Amino acid sequence: MDEIKKAYGSETNPVEHILGTAVSPGDPDRQVIEPWAATVSGPILDVGSGTGRWTGHLVNRGHEVTGLEPVERLIQIARETYPAVQFRQASVADLEQTRTQWAGILAWYSIIHMGPAELPTALDTLRTALTPNGTLLMSFFAGPEQQSFAHPVAMAYRWPMDDMVRLLSEAGLDVTTQHWDCHTPHAYVIARPTNRTASG
Repeated sequence: MDEIKKAYGSETNPVEHILGTAVSPGDPDRQVIEPWAATVSGPILDVGSGTGRWTGHLVNRGHEVTGLEPVERLIQIARETYPAVQFRQASVADLEQTRTQWAGILAWYSIIHMGPAELPTALDTLRTALTPNGTLLMSFFAGPEQQSFAHPVAMAYRWPMDDMVRLLSEAGLDVTTQHWDCHTPHAYVIARPTNRTASG
């Protein structure tokens, strides 16, 4: 995680030029994120919020959203761009230290740098941070087999959809929606906490 934070925080690698600071009217991801957000009844956590563009966009659409971002430089950009929006400098691992739960968690390409050793723990943490009736919208890079690849910022991973669904299930999350066009690496799922007994 320290290497990832360093890569995204480097001024010689202006990630804000890759991510942008605002959501354009023609951004195709709006067709996924906006309808999902409309189903969330309560506060949303934007995990790996980067420059804050989705956090700010959803707040401007009337949602209660907090951005969570571990990279100080990106947090500064987000706060300067969206001064009325709440951003926390923290990582997914830091959520283990809070009892706060959210009705919705947006993890839009924020887990792509996590390999087989890190991802299961992160998914378990995200499940714990959801309310019992909450939902997780998570995007990632998919492929026919699990493998690392050279991302423009830092090494990232592709996951077969079946493997990702299995990992989510093992973390206590039931996938209700999944989408992957095998002609592109872009994929997303919507999942909710598995119904469990009070003792489970």
